[in-house]
Amino acid sequence: MQRLVAQGGESLDWVDELRQLQFGYLDESSQKGDRECRAGCSGCCLSAQVDVTGIEAIAVSDYLRTCVDALTLNQIKSRLQRVTKRRIEQIQGVTRQRPLACSMLGEDGRCMVYPVRPIICSGVFSTRRDACLDAEQMAQAGDFSSTIPLDNDAIQATGGISGTLQRILVENDLDGNLYEFNSAVLTALPLKNALNRFLAGEDLFRDAICTDAHSPPRKRAVRKPHFLKSQAVRRA
Repeated sequence: MQRLVAQGGESLDWVDELRQLQFGYLDESSQKGDRECRAGCSGCCLSAQVDVTGIEAIAVSDYLRTCVDALTLNQIKSRLQRVTKRRIEQIQGVTRQRPLACSMLGEDGRCMVYPVRPIICSGVFSTRRDACLDAEQMAQAGDFSSTIPLDNDAIQATGGISGTLQRILVENDLDGNLYEFNSAVLTALPLKNALNRFLAGEDLFRDAICTDAHSPPRKRAVRKPHFLKSQAVRRA
């Protein structure tokens, strides 16, 4: 991660490095043989909110501009706008909480940005297909209480990699916050030279939905109160 920060490069290089690191841990999971996720199985894509770093959103936007035809890209843009608007309305309490399908989900139930999907998407595996179907149906009715048994080893490894990426970004005075996936891609999509601007410290995601404001520029540093400084001087 430190090397990637130093050299910049392409956003897809970041994804490749993260994915290779992640796959090594995923292959070591003791529950690997119990996974029931298959191509076209999109229960998570229909109901789960995905949070990403700015780096991941930039990689997806770069992939869309490079690898997706103009007609499909316009359709995705419209879905990104619609999902982001509804997510904001849910946060504000204007509309009730309902599952929102990911904008990258194709009609065939497959991810249209699969090679550059977020870290969390490539690290969550269900061990019971029937539980996924039940949870999906309950979510459509507004009940989010259902739980799905998951590959815990894979989740822990994925969380560690995501957390490390955030930490390295913060340590290099970059934006290490997490953002709602659809809103972050919508923000990054029209930007030129987004990765270089991000690595230069530009605040690119100020208009995205921030779901975890744990570093600047979303979270401001808290200065020591003035009266504590005064007391320290008097004691000296």
